[in-house]
Amino acid sequence: MEDYILYLIVKAEAFFLRLLPLRLSLWIGRSFGSAIYYLIGKRKQVARANLRAAFRGRYKPAQLNRIIKRIYQNLSQSYVELLRFPRLDEAYVKKYIKVGDADVERVRKALKEDGKGAIYLTAHFGNWELSSLVGSAYGFKMNVLARWQKFERLNGYLNKMRGSKGARVIFKEDAKEEIMQALKDNEVVGILSDQDGGKRGEFVDFFGRKASIAKGVAQFSLRTGAPVFPVFIIREKGPYHRISIEDDISVLPSGDIKKDVHEILQRFAAVLQSYIEKHPDQWLWLHKRWKSTPTKYVLVISDGKAGHLKQSLAVAGMVKDLRTESGYEEKDTIIEALEVRFKNGYLRAVFDMGTLLGFDLHRLSFCFPKEAYDRINAAYADFIISCGSPAAGIALSLKKELNAKAIVVMRPNVYPVEGYDLAIIPLHDKIKKTPKAVFTKGAVTGLTAESLSKYASALRERVDITKGSVIGVLIGGDSKAYALDADLVTAVLDEALHAAEELDAEVLITTSRRTSGAVENAVKTLAGGAGRVKLLLIANESNFEGAIEGILALSNILVASGESIAMVTEAIASGRRPVVFMPRKKRPLFRTKQESALANLEKEGLVRLSDTGRIKKDICDSGRQPAPPAAFSDMDLIRSALSKII
Repeated sequence: MEDYILYLIVKAEAFFLRLLPLRLSLWIGRSFGSAIYYLIGKRKQVARANLRAAFRGRYKPAQLNRIIKRIYQNLSQSYVELLRFPRLDEAYVKKYIKVGDADVERVRKALKEDGKGAIYLTAHFGNWELSSLVGSAYGFKMNVLARWQKFERLNGYLNKMRGSKGARVIFKEDAKEEIMQALKDNEVVGILSDQDGGKRGEFVDFFGRKASIAKGVAQFSLRTGAPVFPVFIIREKGPYHRISIEDDISVLPSGDIKKDVHEILQRFAAVLQSYIEKHPDQWLWLHKRWKSTPTKYVLVISDGKAGHLKQSLAVAGMVKDLRTESGYEEKDTIIEALEVRFKNGYLRAVFDMGTLLGFDLHRLSFCFPKEAYDRINAAYADFIISCGSPAAGIALSLKKELNAKAIVVMRPNVYPVEGYDLAIIPLHDKIKKTPKAVFTKGAVTGLTAESLSKYASALRERVDITKGSVIGVLIGGDSKAYALDADLVTAVLDEALHAAEELDAEVLITTSRRTSGAVENAVKTLAGGAGRVKLLLIANESNFEGAIEGILALSNILVASGESIAMVTEAIASGRRPVVFMPRKKRPLFRTKQESALANLEKEGLVRLSDTGRIKKDICDSGRQPAPPAAFSDMDLIRSALSKII
């Protein structure tokens, strides 16, 4: 019944549109396309993501919208022209469709001299339906390949339109024999071959990314010797079109069928890309062109905080590892980092409110400095990872715009966790359990036994370690809840140095970028001349990649300030049970999330909580009786959750 109703509707449309003047019917089609764009257009998201992936910032959002709108308009006009096919005669072709004499002669010469037929290889570009009409008008025996649609009566009617000017319709279900016969009979076969070819297709480079394309065209050419002419029809304005027939892209068989198939299809992809770059509004961007691509982009959004970036990169590394374990090559997962910042805190709040109210990122572009917004506009990703509340809203906006999957680390401030594909939440953030969230004891870290070994080797080249016991001291800084005072750090370091004497150990010390100048001066005063200190790294003065990781790898005893759960988690992930001391709380009457997290970690035997009165004893106990920490399964939990969404 549904098929019959649609058939009657389309037939009535055809009757009505054929009564109208050509330009009026096309105006109706164009207006209908605009209406679909504004009122429905559910494929707009796919088109926008495709355009962003292909052009990476070349077009501004308003330009992208105009391109997508024109796609809908062109599709609707093409539909009108298809329904008017019975009225399109040779005079119509001569008046409205330009094709160069040299282009036609190129095909005619191939048919006359070689006698092996010819393949018109085209794309969903302009009004591709008109290509066969032009071929027939110039005396070529045309065959067009079509897919049988589910509505049988409607499908038959539309194919009747296609064949009304002499072209024979070949259906994909039984195409092989008919195509081979048509080429043997020196006829022209028109084939569309620009959509995703699935996992079994041939992967070619297309806009800098691997894209799958069906192999059939190349195989037909190689088996029959038929030339392959890329054919494109460009709508210039209204009913006026121009057809371009490119040079033959077939190859002589080399004996390596796989190589030959790839060469033909890569040539077509290159030609198609050149036409799309010139006429981006003529191609059908509404299709998920890169659906089967092995190439995936992972975008890490950074709010400028090193700890947040490190956690996001750790998750990105897990995504890459999981894909590699699934059989993809390492180069198939591309990780990019995007640092974003707002003009000020007030505009960040405006952005959060606007995003929650449904405004897209581009309507809120005034919240960002121009260079930051330009970077956002040029970004593309299949997976988006953010850590920290400033990046959370940007990740959600890009998820929607790019049709991507979003992963958030830590509580995303005002945004609901349900909006993300996966939320990695520390238990101390205390949010309601949800199927899209995994809850961790600590922060995310990408440290592994293999990476620690590499960091250890790198640091040994810089530092002369001669003792069997090494104490690593990780000094953080002020945070929202804590103040790290110089007196406390002095007392901790003094006890650590006494413990080093007692254990005959060497000491490696690093501060962080959050460390205050007063604390840095205290560290330099106390430890600068100490003979057992083999490394004193003031992060705000001099730093090098892998310094902290190297300290974690070389130290069998670790001491860390507890205001940074991320730093403590990395110490645990190195296989040690760190001794943790707490800075001064800014609000002594209130329990902090760090206290809750560390209490849980101590309960599970993962850390030793200490203070200046007993830190020397705790360090010495760690050296003399190193109790192995309990199993730290956070990373396994995260990997398991990630595997379900990638």
